[in-house]
Amino acid sequence: MKEEFRESTFSAQEEVKLFKKEKDVAWHFKCNRVQLEFNEDTADSIQQIDWSIEHGKPDYCLELVADALTKIKKRNELIRISDTSKGGWDTSKLYDSSPGKRQRGRGKDEPG
Repeated sequence: MKEEFRESTFSAQEEVKLFKKEKDVAWHFKCNRVQLEFNEDTADSIQQIDWSIEHGKPDYCLELVADALTKIKKRNELIRISDTSKGGWDTSKLYDSSPGKRQRGRGKDEPG
């Protein structure tokens, strides 16, 4: 019981250190922080995919792969929009936050 408590305390302390470390970072460019968070999320997804394969969970694995691909495609679309517009990342943010955004190649009235 004591060992379990020590392990949970240790991991909590490590999480606090990690949180403080992340808070201490002064980002010169917000887009770098966003990319880092995206990369960390993608790495977490890959670890979960690996776990699902090791534990014989193919349906869960396929779900994770589909989710990761959706996120990557969305990120790539935002990068393209940002790169081709005069407004840069501000345009991408506006597009991403717009509830009525159109999907590429579809008309206004076509379902997503």
